[in-house]
Amino acid sequence: MERLLSQDRRQPPDGAVVEAARAGDQQAMEQLVQGYLPLVYNIVGRALDGHADVDDVVQETMMRALDGLPGLRDPERFRSWLVAITVRQIRDHWRGRQARPRPGLPEAEVDAADPSADFADLTILRLALSGQRREAVEATRWLEDEEREVLSLWWLEAAGELTRNDLAAACELAPPHAAVRVQRVKERLESARTVVRALVASPRCADLSALVTPWDGRPSALWRKRLARHVRDCPQCLFSVSDLVPTEGLLARFALVPLPVGLAGPVLLKLIAAASGGGLASGLSGAHGGSSRAGHLLGRLAAKPLATVTTSALVLAGCGAVVYAATRPHPPARQHTAAVSAPTAVPVLPRPSGAPTPVASGTPAPVNAALPMGSHALRSVDQPGRYLSEAGVLGFLHPVGAGSPVGTRRQSTFTIVAGLADRHCYSFKDATGRYLRHFAFRARLDVNDGSAIFKKDTTFCVRTGSAIGSVSLESYNYPGRYLHHRANFELWLDPSDNTDAFRASSSFSAVAPWA
Repeated sequence: MERLLSQDRRQPPDGAVVEAARAGDQQAMEQLVQGYLPLVYNIVGRALDGHADVDDVVQETMMRALDGLPGLRDPERFRSWLVAITVRQIRDHWRGRQARPRPGLPEAEVDAADPSADFADLTILRLALSGQRREAVEATRWLEDEEREVLSLWWLEAAGELTRNDLAAACELAPPHAAVRVQRVKERLESARTVVRALVASPRCADLSALVTPWDGRPSALWRKRLARHVRDCPQCLFSVSDLVPTEGLLARFALVPLPVGLAGPVLLKLIAAASGGGLASGLSGAHGGSSRAGHLLGRLAAKPLATVTTSALVLAGCGAVVYAATRPHPPARQHTAAVSAPTAVPVLPRPSGAPTPVASGTPAPVNAALPMGSHALRSVDQPGRYLSEAGVLGFLHPVGAGSPVGTRRQSTFTIVAGLADRHCYSFKDATGRYLRHFAFRARLDVNDGSAIFKKDTTFCVRTGSAIGSVSLESYNYPGRYLHHRANFELWLDPSDNTDAFRASSSFSAVAPWA
């Protein structure tokens, strides 16, 4: 069984592969699992919006598909059949969650999404999205639960992973009725995109700012409707959203979001323990009494080298669990060369005149550095009269001195706190409570919305700067990109080019606060 699945993701699998899998061919089953697990994960992840049970639903879906192969009448319809199973499992999960709340837990805890598994967050980080693609993903957070099922299917249709017939069959609707359902969700997603854009506009509409005063910062369908009504009737907000392109254009050939590889290890340990009754892998091939197709596949895959599991998206299925790894490259790990303790207070540097003393050329510098906590100003190394500051909501380097207006000095003073995403790194808060973050790689100041992506966007890990006592601020979620001023003094998150000039223009010294 050497033939591979069709390379065109929109085409059904080779019927011979499905036929062989139905007949019990283990290699054919492996091919089906390897080829379709990412698709199932993306449908479930987007439909459940990163709920903590995403991996359980994916696992149960793949188990049911493997063990239900003998009942598949038409091998050419495998993709539609698998997608329909996936949607039924999603609906079963929703019904089960409503009917069987966990005893002893408040309702808010039962239904809460896992912040570390937020699917919009994973999409943005794993695919390194920016601009309107990122805004489209952010907008999915504003939809209602029942809209996410259709959204997850249409999203993959627009990306070329599913056909309209696949979508209609999964929704158990005729194609014309499915088209109506899709159009409704598209309209709501487009509405949410206008809300996302209007909220980050610079400068933001004053009436919109007043409208969101009682908002807790968490996206919801109710607030989407309220804010969208304002955007529709506001000339300033309409102007800010005038360049939005149709979502379909952004999703063309959109990559599947790979599963975070960190989930594989813990699930594998549970799987082996469950399958062997505590005796490691000795009983793997006998999972489900030796009769389940998934159990047989588990036994075959468990015997393969560990390296295979982490490099080829192999799946271990059995005892109600599936272990899988990402099929696409992951962002590089943060380049910590040693564990860093909690941020340590260091003496506050004075405001010296002139440029700081450069680090000796060719001298190896430690990767990690520290910043003092509390209120400080951040002075540019290569522009010593300019300080990290803000203009509206955007980050700039501004000239500041003792004679500068109070407002200018206040805008150039920040409170340095432990990183919102990692306490070993740092976040920076201005006098109004907004945090320094990056959005589409532009530095800006925003109010904390409580999302996982916001926490990562506002977290910077310090590295030794180009001058003694200075630091560079590396993005927590985009390793290799640093807070850097360009020739026009705008602050961006730029990739290092390993030149002395870049190091100097991305280095800052913490000095006494201006306000």
